[in-house]
Amino acid sequence: DENGLRSQRFAEKKPAGCVFEYVYLARPDTSINGRSIHAARVEMGRRLAREHPVEADLVIPTPESGTPAAIGYAEASGIPYGQGLVKNAYVGRTFIQPSQTIRQLGIRLKLNPLRDVVHGKRLVVIDDSIVRGNTQRALVRMLREAGAAEVHVRISSPPIKWPCFYGIDFATRAELIANGIGIDDVRASLGAGTLGYISEDGMIGATEQPRERLCTACFTGSYPIELPDADRLGK
Repeated sequence: DENGLRSQRFAEKKPAGCVFEYVYLARPDTSINGRSIHAARVEMGRRLAREHPVEADLVIPTPESGTPAAIGYAEASGIPYGQGLVKNAYVGRTFIQPSQTIRQLGIRLKLNPLRDVVHGKRLVVIDDSIVRGNTQRALVRMLREAGAAEVHVRISSPPIKWPCFYGIDFATRAELIANGIGIDDVRASLGAGTLGYISEDGMIGATEQPRERLCTACFTGSYPIELPDADRLGK
């Protein structure tokens, strides 16, 4: 106005950065709050190996999202890293496809096992997260069909049990495989020999960020901003 520019703070700042940026969403060649995304994902893999060790012959990633964590898991465990799955570059993201049938077909088209690499091997398959479980279920089946002796699944984030209401197109809570069942039930649903998720502390530690500056709602159900009534919630 005629007296110049003024500003007034209406609330104390309370940042809550999305922890899933570090797990999956952000580009690996970027940094958030001074922490390299690639380095955070590799560290998640190292911590995952320490939390959920297993005897195996080969660590393989689910391309491309599981690659940094698989590198870290192999490094910390001493199990060789290999490329047991190849990705078709012409198939898009399956977890946001509108129907279950299209998602499952997309997974079969998107990833294919390298039979000569996986045949007869005890495999540790690393991925960043499990949402509905479609991808991991199809991969376990494909790897067994390709001759894998054992398939152990390791996930570099905790079980996703809650939807995101801040802009990420997650499944509804009813669709999330980890909602309402235990880890062994998820393992049985996937058909994996064993299943291990990184702990919440391990994931947050790898980000090198203070816990109170991160939003972990999709893992914990603790939302940094109060949600409206249930009848007003939706995608």
